[in-house]
Amino acid sequence: MTDMKEQLLQRFPVLESERLILRKLLPEDTAALHRCMSDPAVRAFTEINPGKLLFPGRLYRYFEDSYRFLRDLHFAVIRKGEGDWIGLCSLQYWDVEGHKARLGYLISPAHWNQGYATEAVKCVMNFAIDTLGISCLEARCSADNPASECVLKKCGLRESGHLATPGRRSEGTPLKRYLFERKFL
Repeated sequence: MTDMKEQLLQRFPVLESERLILRKLLPEDTAALHRCMSDPAVRAFTEINPGKLLFPGRLYRYFEDSYRFLRDLHFAVIRKGEGDWIGLCSLQYWDVEGHKARLGYLISPAHWNQGYATEAVKCVMNFAIDTLGISCLEARCSADNPASECVLKKCGLRESGHLATPGRRSEGTPLKRYLFERKFL
């Protein structure tokens, strides 16, 4: 395990933006996480194994397991002041040596179209680039999800083609690939 991962295991970071706090998922987030990920509007654009959604505890254990080896860094998105859980923003498939990761996010539908996804993604991107030294971030979104595409573009990612979608719930709807690449002089 790398020094960076050891440090993160010792103390998972808490990130902050103007309206949000991004922190490690906690057991008390389980019900809100399950409710959000089970929502048909959210499920239409996520690829989580439906078996993990059968029981809230099983879903939480999936995320808890990812913390054990830090293959992914999942941040609960919490509104400041209110303290309510509104989503998740993640760095997935973190490749420390390759300086790359995949960006993922979801926001509870009650909080859509309020700029929270953009704010959370920018916050996690800044952490990934400035603290983790990640130079390449990839994100994927369904071609029929213009709101997500808008978030990615606002955050400085550029479209980089389409991907095959084997086993995807919305068969026939391609995934668009977006990239952010930090150029070094």
